[in-house]
Amino acid sequence: MKIEIEVSEDNEGTAAPWWLIVDPKQNMDCSHVAVAMGMITGPYFSREAAEEYLRRTRYNFSKRAVVWCSSGCYSEEYLMAIKRAEKKCGRRMGDSK
Repeated sequence: MKIEIEVSEDNEGTAAPWWLIVDPKQNMDCSHVAVAMGMITGPYFSREAAEEYLRRTRYNFSKRAVVWCSSGCYSEEYLMAIKRAEKKCGRRMGDSK
């Protein structure tokens, strides 16, 4: 299956940006399952989308939850998709329109 998504060009200084909601709840259980299923929500492809979801469903998160911009530069598949899109539109992400 192939999908196309809009990725915000506001890259916040990182290559191939994506956003997530990080909620550092009580961390008595440091297992990967507890972290992945209880402290990370996403991915989102703009800060605005992540902030809107957090605002709309605030009851699902602790008061310490934040939106975090991360880089997809270590995901070869995502990075190559970004590069193909840049080539197709003739400019690099974050460049002036």
